[in-house]
Amino acid sequence: MAFFQFGRKIELSKEYSLAEIPVFSSLTPPEQKLIEKKARLVEFKRGDRVYEEATPSGAFYVVISGRFRLYNKAKSGGGEKTLIHFYRGDHFGETSLLTGRLHSASVEALKDGIILKLEKEDFLKLLNDIPSISLYLNRSLGHRLTGHLNHAAQRREVKIAALHARVQTPEVFQFWRDLAAELVSQTKRNLVIVDFISPALHPSLLKETFQMASIPVLDLSIMDPSAEGDLKACLVRHTSGFFYLQVLAKESAERKVSTLLTFLTYRFEYLLLRLPAEINDYAFKALKQSDTVYVYSPGGAAELLECSQVVSELQQGFSFGRTDIRVIVPDEGEKKHGAFEEKEMTAGVRIFSLLPDVAAEPERYRDVMRYLAKEMSGTLLGLALGSGAAYGLAHIGVIKALEKEGIIPDVVVGSSIGALAGGLWAAGFNGQEMEDIAKSIDKRSGFFKLLGFRDMSIAHQGFFKGNQVTRFLEKYLGDKTFRDLKRPLKIIAADLFTSEAVILESGKVSEAIRASSSIPGIFRPLWHQGRYLIDGGVIDPLPIRVLTSAGVKKIIAVNVLPGPHDRMDRNRLREEIQRQQQTALETAPLYKRILARGLHKVYNRYTLNIFNVIMSTIQFMEYEMAQSWGTQADILIHPIVKEAHWAEFYSPEKFIRVGEQKTEEQIEEIKRLIRE
Repeated sequence: MAFFQFGRKIELSKEYSLAEIPVFSSLTPPEQKLIEKKARLVEFKRGDRVYEEATPSGAFYVVISGRFRLYNKAKSGGGEKTLIHFYRGDHFGETSLLTGRLHSASVEALKDGIILKLEKEDFLKLLNDIPSISLYLNRSLGHRLTGHLNHAAQRREVKIAALHARVQTPEVFQFWRDLAAELVSQTKRNLVIVDFISPALHPSLLKETFQMASIPVLDLSIMDPSAEGDLKACLVRHTSGFFYLQVLAKESAERKVSTLLTFLTYRFEYLLLRLPAEINDYAFKALKQSDTVYVYSPGGAAELLECSQVVSELQQGFSFGRTDIRVIVPDEGEKKHGAFEEKEMTAGVRIFSLLPDVAAEPERYRDVMRYLAKEMSGTLLGLALGSGAAYGLAHIGVIKALEKEGIIPDVVVGSSIGALAGGLWAAGFNGQEMEDIAKSIDKRSGFFKLLGFRDMSIAHQGFFKGNQVTRFLEKYLGDKTFRDLKRPLKIIAADLFTSEAVILESGKVSEAIRASSSIPGIFRPLWHQGRYLIDGGVIDPLPIRVLTSAGVKKIIAVNVLPGPHDRMDRNRLREEIQRQQQTALETAPLYKRILARGLHKVYNRYTLNIFNVIMSTIQFMEYEMAQSWGTQADILIHPIVKEAHWAEFYSPEKFIRVGEQKTEEQIEEIKRLIRE
């Protein structure tokens, strides 16, 4: 275990922003500053223990990067039992602090990682100074206390999610029901839907769902929510494996609702609550115990404005951070999708997912439900493909190696050349087909396929218009939009005038890739969706944070940019080749020596051309950012061909081979990550 340099300020590192950590995301800037003053960053190496079982509690911990596991000795003696895995944004240690007990389990680093640590005294003082932290922790403390009743060795993590909708339509219930079924299918865990909506609202839908003439109701005014007999009599099992509990509660039933939910946490790993439109006393109590809230909203302008008010109330009244609220909107097609983006900005709503119509697009609907279920269960696997010009051809090798092992990430995000590789893969091209496309760009025709004389431009905006790149992309992607893709894709570009990272996930895929590949000075900025966009690598060369903000817990990142040592090795290799050539020329005829000197001068001038100057300068900067942000990935693949040049698009084989090789070297670690 090693500590960072004394006095290092958290806010100086953008990648460690407290606003991106769920427990702190709802805090005001002054409150976040207060946390920064009290907290410190601690680095752990693989195998280091954060704390040991049966030791006194001394601090509150938040994972900034890396993976950790909570474990204890197995009951039978000998060996260890892993209880929970912790990823970026997860917190632990608060249970022992607040209960005054010894740690009931140990925490160990599974890979190198960084933890934000708050000492006990500072943590307890902050709970008083910043009530929203206390509210956040109280929501989950009741169902995350160590122990099943009185047995500390039986710790399990329970997740409680609430569904809120102003208008309770059959589609709302169907969404919640199908999400429950998919969660059970994927996790094989016990799950119950706790429905506080009157059964009289959709009686035929309930009967059809459970194939029963009538649904039993747990009436809290006359029944005991902690009585095993009353509860069992009202639980209905769906054919897909989840349980359903219809609850009748009155305004004054908040205490019984709290008792019911606590009782259920000892029997189910997932509780999905369907709450009434109006947040009454017992709904307020239910929200207090929920980890996340799903807000189902129609897509009209008025509805989205109303939705933004609901989101604001949840953030202010319950200390839910922006990462704890999932806004679900029915998907009415690509035109509506584009409209959502404008309404999203004006209404202040961040749409988490668009839900396709199950009757019109059953396959897409199932894909979205599968994605949402994996997100809720923390099993999403994301692939971040970084920028790097021709170096990025190694991404194809990475994809080939993953496909060979049957490993298919749930979502891919790319910058620049990473956007191109990710876009082709998401469109349905496999690794071998992508390699064939790369090989079609040979030394003789590459210039005309990607650039061409017709594409040359007056250099005040860029040397090339970029139209030829668009034509090349459309040859393979056609008019495909993000809706047409086989896998979720996010593409990163940069706003030329605001320096913001722009996440592109609607409209034509070819245009988004073109925007993300607009290398400053070489290609013109692209006017796209109301902004002038340039190369995504300038602002986010390894877009891991886009995945973490989308709820992805398990991340594979590919950084293809060479670092200083790689460049120095390449120069040494080049100098050695030149020395060998010079030695060979010493006995060569005079005309060959003169010719060699002339070619050497031409080569030196070529290496100082404006394109090399631009690309080298950009890549120096991008490498430093990518290197820093790469620590947030669970698996970081760094496939480098030291003797290569950034413009060698005509030599794809060597990049692809090293991408395959470096991925194969880490394939067992990737499999372990997926199994966790």
